[in-house]
Amino acid sequence: MEFKLKRIKLTGLIVFLFLISTLAACSGGKETGGSSKSGDTDSGKSGNSKSITIRMAGAQAPENPMYKAAMSFVEEVGKNSNGKIKGEAHFGGVLGGERETAEAVQLGNIEMGWISDIGLSTVVPEIGFAFLPYLVTNYDELETKYYNGWIGEEVTKRLAAKNLQVLGFMDNDARWLSNSDKPIKNPEDLKNMTIRVPEIPELVQFFKELGALPTNMAITEVITALQQGTVDGQDNGAILNYTMGFYEFQPYMTNTNHVFSGGAVVVNKEWWDSLSSEDQNMIGESVKKWVKEGNKGIRENVKNFTQKMKDSGVEITEPSEQLKKAMQKAGRKVWDNQKNYDRYGEEVMKKILE
Repeated sequence: MEFKLKRIKLTGLIVFLFLISTLAACSGGKETGGSSKSGDTDSGKSGNSKSITIRMAGAQAPENPMYKAAMSFVEEVGKNSNGKIKGEAHFGGVLGGERETAEAVQLGNIEMGWISDIGLSTVVPEIGFAFLPYLVTNYDELETKYYNGWIGEEVTKRLAAKNLQVLGFMDNDARWLSNSDKPIKNPEDLKNMTIRVPEIPELVQFFKELGALPTNMAITEVITALQQGTVDGQDNGAILNYTMGFYEFQPYMTNTNHVFSGGAVVVNKEWWDSLSSEDQNMIGESVKKWVKEGNKGIRENVKNFTQKMKDSGVEITEPSEQLKKAMQKAGRKVWDNQKNYDRYGEEVMKKILE
């Protein structure tokens, strides 16, 4: 009897140990499963089935080629990823102006922004050197010095340091000079003329050097100021002059190209770094492709809108040699401003001055 009891106890112990080991194995399986789930996030990093939503924003209206480029990008990455990558577009400034959009991307509230360099500089002032007067004067220089040159490299580095990763550079607009008073043929024609400019210190100084009276004003206030005669003129290019209707109150325009403003498609850097290299390549290549198409459309619009404004009666002229020299001289004075060394750093300013 005692032997039987011992045998029963031993059998019970064996069963107990078996159950414990089974439970431990199951528990280990769960941990591995949790690890595997975490691996799905990581395996999302190696390009598997984890879905990706790209919320994007910009100030561009539906007729803007960059808006169309953004929509083509959404369609393409969705198709190429078999629906894994989805885009949500919020354009036309519905999430706020360019400053708000840049901040939203920087904070990770949205993943992507299509923003001008002037807009980006409101959040990262260190990139303001990119649109110093006469630093870039034509499309060839825009491509070689900026988009594919040292300017773009420096802008990319400075934005990345503030959690904004550049995926591609895009055209914004060249800045021209328009007014409601008279054709600007000589430097003297600018004396005491009130010119609306964005809140950019370099542009304020530039027009002061030319003897004009620059006035800071938000873009949303310009049309009313032109209607009421609060300002004599403003400096925007063919695209904004036409699409915003400024030309209706500004019959004289001079194609000065005193600033070439670019822009960038930027994403939240932390979000970008969390993606797999496969997803990064797919998104990055598609952005570059469609931004290039958008730039073609922007440049075509410059020609078309210029002609439409001429047809409506706007007198558009090229600057005289005298005016060119005076404006370039004013631009050089802006470069020489010692405050730029504090704003942008000695190394960048040396490159510019060379």
